[in-house]
Amino acid sequence: MGNSRLILAINGFIMIILGLSFWIFPDFFTLAMFPNIEKNNEAFNVAIALRKNMGAGCVFIGTLIFWCQSSPKFVAQKLLYCCGFGFFLLVAALLEVRLTRQAEVPILILILFALMGLISIYVASRRFQR
Repeated sequence: MGNSRLILAINGFIMIILGLSFWIFPDFFTLAMFPNIEKNNEAFNVAIALRKNMGAGCVFIGTLIFWCQSSPKFVAQKLLYCCGFGFFLLVAALLEVRLTRQAEVPILILILFALMGLISIYVASRRFQR
């Protein structure tokens, strides 16, 4: 668990899969987060467009993280700190949206990003890296 490059690859892969899921199944994610939106066709179309944009952004970030796995150890560690910080920002934003009932953010997504953040910071903080 002390390999920063491996964690970068895993983080990147998960973000790419998540992004592709948002792009391929925007209706599913939109209805999961906004169950009553289907009644308003215009809002539903806007939400689908936003899901697709989120998907493209996730693939972009995931690809960037994944391709950085071959970086030197000290660079990989810095990238993992950045990933951990970014994942915790996502958790905070999604939690705020969920708690204010703006959207039904799935608990699984919150747990996934929190775990990715914790693992990223844990591995980045390890003194000895492989």
